[in-house]
Amino acid sequence: MLDIANLHRLRYRLSQIDPFHRRISGTPRILVIGVCQGAAIARAMRFLVPGAEIRFISAFKAKRLFSRMCDLLAEADCYDHVFSNIYLPSFKDGGDIETLRTHPRSVLIPTIVFSAFHPDLVNVGVQDAAQLTGFISGPMGHAHSGLALFGYRAGLAPEQTLRLFTEPVYRRLGYFDGWEASVAHLRFLGRQAGYDLDTLLVRWARRGCFMHANNHIKMHVAADLARGLLDKAGIPYGACDLDAYLPDDLGGFGCWPIYPEIAAFYGVPGSELFLKAATPRTGPAHTMTLETFIARSYAAYARHPLGKLVCRPVDAWLADPEASAFLREAANAPRGCEGLHPAHEGTPALQAAAE
Repeated sequence: MLDIANLHRLRYRLSQIDPFHRRISGTPRILVIGVCQGAAIARAMRFLVPGAEIRFISAFKAKRLFSRMCDLLAEADCYDHVFSNIYLPSFKDGGDIETLRTHPRSVLIPTIVFSAFHPDLVNVGVQDAAQLTGFISGPMGHAHSGLALFGYRAGLAPEQTLRLFTEPVYRRLGYFDGWEASVAHLRFLGRQAGYDLDTLLVRWARRGCFMHANNHIKMHVAADLARGLLDKAGIPYGACDLDAYLPDDLGGFGCWPIYPEIAAFYGVPGSELFLKAATPRTGPAHTMTLETFIARSYAAYARHPLGKLVCRPVDAWLADPEASAFLREAANAPRGCEGLHPAHEGTPALQAAAE
């Protein structure tokens, strides 16, 4: 007996029947649903399985394309394999990612989040997890600097905030201590999707920084995930060097720099140039100096009441008298005159992970 959800699902499938029987002949038929990481994985799969029919649906557009989860499930029925990121909004009929996971052909894509290289990157605002909205935008989209936000909320001038970007501040805030926590979180995300990421993490670490930002992977990471997911689904693919002809355009979503002191700690190239993604409002992709980034961040924050500029680590610094006093003192010291401190004694964590 059909319940209402399955009835809607059947009606959707009947509405998609082509009376002229025009069908794409690619095989296998693969559906990928997700955020930017899912899009990159779908691109890699197209190179790995050239005869396949592969469709990507953005998690941010899924609700506009399919008002009910039963419609999305009906679409999934048309494919041999369905891969999905964990992030998906709630649909009109109450369906969400947990509903999609019940589909017999559904395989979760592990989400890659790794903060060790970019410990200053934070989100501002309170996200509505059901609708994937609520974060405040700044000069780098939803990615913000904790130090820039602290400076604004503490009433510091932009030039004072610039002085916070120094090694003693990074050390006081634990910016050099994030590797183990990032690895632990990555393992958790892997387990969430039933995926062991340990071997891949070693492989990625050997190549240096493998993230454009905390949640924006580099293309070689997407290629490795694509291979692993195809293996998991039992889909054969040809051996090839994707690095040779698959350009890494994920930086087009923006690239957060690894601050020089943190880069030296991990033994990777560093910078203070922020790559802003191309958008219709801001124009072509371009880089910003740290000074410009701080100034634009202040301008963005000025458009919101202070009560909206919430951020857990910054809230904690402001509430801690010692941390707040330390940062205010650092903001009043000339930049570059804070004294010389060795980045760290011993082998950098990145080198240790690659061994």
